[in-house]
This record gives sequence, C-alpha cells and structure tokens, in this order.
Amino acid sequence: MRQIPIIAFAMILSITLTTAGLPLLAQPPESTLFFKHQVPLHSTGSGSLTVSATIGDAGAEFLVDTGASMVTVDRDLFRTLSRHTDYQKKRSVAARMANGKVQLLDVYLIEHFYIGGDCDLGPLEIAVEQSGGRNLLGMNALLRAAPFSFSIEPPMLGLTSCSSDPLQAVNSD
Repeated sequence: MRQIPIIAFAMILSITLTTAGLPLLAQPPESTLFFKHQVPLHSTGSGSLTVSATIGDAGAEFLVDTGASMVTVDRDLFRTLSRHTDYQKKRSVAARMANGKVQLLDVYLIEHFYIGGDCDLGPLEIAVEQSGGRNLLGMNALLRAAPFSFSIEPPMLGLTSCSSDPLQAVNSD
C-alpha cells in the first residue's frame, strides 16, 4: 500500500510544476508512468487526438473516440486489410453516427489489432463504415487494454493489458 502515497506525491508534484509555469518532467508523463505501454498520441488541428494502429499489414491513424463503442474503420482501409488479413464477418449493427444519423455497419472479427506497434489487443471486433467516415479507436479496444490513461501534455496513451507481440519477435531475428 506504500505505492498510493508515491503516486499521489507524483501527481501533486506534476500539478505544482505545471501551475508554477515550469515544464513537466521528461516523457513519459507521470500519468502514464505506471502503465506497461506508453503510446504517443498525435494532436489534430481541431484539438482531437489520434493514435497509430495496425491491422494485419495495414497501418493507419485512428481518432481516439471514447464516445464510440467499437473500433470503426473506413471502407478504404478495410479493402486494404481484407487482402492481407484473416477476418470473419460476425453481424451487422445499426449505429448512431456523430452527425445523428443511423447507419448499418458490418462487424468483423480480426485476429490482431496493434496500437502503437507494440500493444497487441489480440482478436477484436471492428465495424466497417460503408462510405466516408474516419477510423475510430473505440471503447472495445480501450477496455481491452485497460486500465488506461490519457496525458495531454505531452500527448500519450498509457495502456496495461496488451498481449505478447509476435511481430517484435519476427522483426528482431
């Protein structure tokens, strides 16, 4: 139980340094230090955050969207990954989009979903948008990696529950 006061002290120190106008400690930030994986987030011009993710051989940027219940990919990314990735159609679902409209999405089970290259979430369901849209990192992925934490400055996602990474073993040969 001694870790709780140390964590609290680190958070108070971080808040104190920030409010005093001093820079925060070097990366990774305190909010993600206690997580097994730290994944860089990228700030968009509109204030949103994206993260790099890989499905099979297809890499893309995903908007971090805690309002989305499921990882969603656009049709173009799905066409690319469907040529190189094993997947299974599970069902179709009606989803309310950010614009308020309801759209029918096909849901597929993929074998591996990597966040930041080294965090394999294993098998994961993804929804495919029929037209347009963005790639969204939804709550099914974040909950699979839970507990997790966001840091805004510097932008970082702290993740805990990642599977082993077979890609690193192959790449290190």
